[in-house]
Amino acid sequence: MQQPELLDAAVVRAWVSTAARALAEARAEIDRVNVFPVADGDTGTNMYLTIRDAAAAVRAAPADAGGARLLRLAARAALLGARGNSGVILSEWLRGLTVAATRGDSLAIALDVAARTARRAVAHPAPGTILTAAESAAAAARHAEAGGMVGPAGAPARLSTTDAACRGAREAALRSVGALEQLRAAGVLDAGACGLVLVLRSLAAAQRAVSERGVSKGGGSERDAPQGQAPARQVPGGDEPDGERDGVSEADGSIEPVLLDIDLRGHATPAAPEDGAVAHASGGQGPSRAAVASPHGHRHDGDAGDDVELMFVLERSAVAEDFSPGAVADALRADLDDVGSSVVVVGGGAEGGADDARALWQAHVHTADLDAALGVARRWAARGAVSRVSVRHLAVPPDRWAVVVTTSAPTLAAELARGGAVVVLDLDVPPTADDLAAAAFGAGAPHVLVLAPEALQQDVAGADVVAGPQDGPDAAPEVVRVVAPGDLHLVAGMSALAATLDDPGEQDADVSAAVGAVVAGLRVGGGPAVTVGAIVKRLVAGTPTAIVTLLPDDGVPDATVQVLASRAAAVSDGADVVVMRTGRPGDHVAVGVEPLAAEAGGPA
Repeated sequence: MQQPELLDAAVVRAWVSTAARALAEARAEIDRVNVFPVADGDTGTNMYLTIRDAAAAVRAAPADAGGARLLRLAARAALLGARGNSGVILSEWLRGLTVAATRGDSLAIALDVAARTARRAVAHPAPGTILTAAESAAAAARHAEAGGMVGPAGAPARLSTTDAACRGAREAALRSVGALEQLRAAGVLDAGACGLVLVLRSLAAAQRAVSERGVSKGGGSERDAPQGQAPARQVPGGDEPDGERDGVSEADGSIEPVLLDIDLRGHATPAAPEDGAVAHASGGQGPSRAAVASPHGHRHDGDAGDDVELMFVLERSAVAEDFSPGAVADALRADLDDVGSSVVVVGGGAEGGADDARALWQAHVHTADLDAALGVARRWAARGAVSRVSVRHLAVPPDRWAVVVTTSAPTLAAELARGGAVVVLDLDVPPTADDLAAAAFGAGAPHVLVLAPEALQQDVAGADVVAGPQDGPDAAPEVVRVVAPGDLHLVAGMSALAATLDDPGEQDADVSAAVGAVVAGLRVGGGPAVTVGAIVKRLVAGTPTAIVTLLPDDGVPDATVQVLASRAAAVSDGADVVVMRTGRPGDHVAVGVEPLAAEAGGPA
């Protein structure tokens, strides 16, 4: 039976929802084998969250939207919501597939365009990763579409284009352990390649379901193309698909779960490949500098012990005189490559179609010099708009609790990230509640503390991006919100969270109260550097003090900061004095005083 094409609206709807469910189920297993380029254990989660946003956009589309429109919506949502290195690459693969499919290319050609587009987005490709799997899938699809006979153990059996692509990607994933030193040393398959296998298998399952139900109308709409395959089967770790579950319709949910069916771990270390054996392959981002040993015992590009991940979205008018999507991406990629590694820049088209006059790019870099990387973002902000700026540390995996904060202080953002926070940075376009909600859901912990101003807190817990079941593989985290009016409250809140979690007598239920009490009891003030000594003395007067925090702007000389710190220690009777620069221009110093016994405080 001939499978319906990718432009069939029923196929698109079933595909993205099935892929989201499949990645939700497998994300923990994929996370555990994530060792390249950095062993930060989030590839499965990042790929899932990226596809989840695409599925949400398709779910929200009008019922009569055609396949081309649905693909564009999915690609745009994936680009905007891409998380991490693997999610950004996946979003570009989907964008390339969409561009080719909507201009009428066959599926095999579209897969080839997707693989080449994704590869170009990576500054320094390496073999054996998601891009190698994409190329292998495209090659197998072209062979099948040309009439090639592909069967197990050499038996002649013609595969559909999609099934051939699935087989090609799977074979590349199985070979990946021999392609990179990190994978060989750990005895694991590449996490991103395995994730792409699930995405392609989900496409094959969606095509079969639509075909077997006999509902394909040659690119028809959702109204005349219900999807699904009965009988339904319970999703492992989830509920029976009866009606809406995580945005998957009852019909979509009846497609049997797509499973990875690959042993990701425990592979014997193979012999090193012969010279040139993998030289033709391309894959995820590779070393742009000399590889060094990481604290995790793996090797990667750069020292992840001090690296942070910076991501941001650049938006420009698609009718600007100097507009050239490829040139913008190449220039931005080159700028980021000067300040970091693992550089990926994706996007550039008006993914929303003819009614979208704005072009979007998503940028990703690992860097030990956040100031330099943010300098790149600022320069591009002068030529467009930079939003969704996020910073996280690569060597601080979340445990029971994660923390999400927002600040406009670049240097403080680096300090907060190295303390374990996911930072949503106010650099050009102010962050929104949805940005915080997305960061909370993607933090990778069952409990998330959000420290942000009250204006951004109102809708965080109820935002669509974190709404969902509280059990199963795609469960939304528990989101606890504490109002933090300013940067000093962020520092105090993170300190309180760490102290609370370090106390074995504390329970998770006490976190909000413990952090909230410290934030509420903080005494704050500030002003020009010359006045801060007197301000500190006034704030600590009559109250035993535990911590004094000073946040000087960049215009305050180091010598002045040292004098202020000494005075603060003296007038507070030897309390701990913490100094962190804001990274903002100016000559002001903010002061926060945390009493030994927290008391309500306010601005001096």
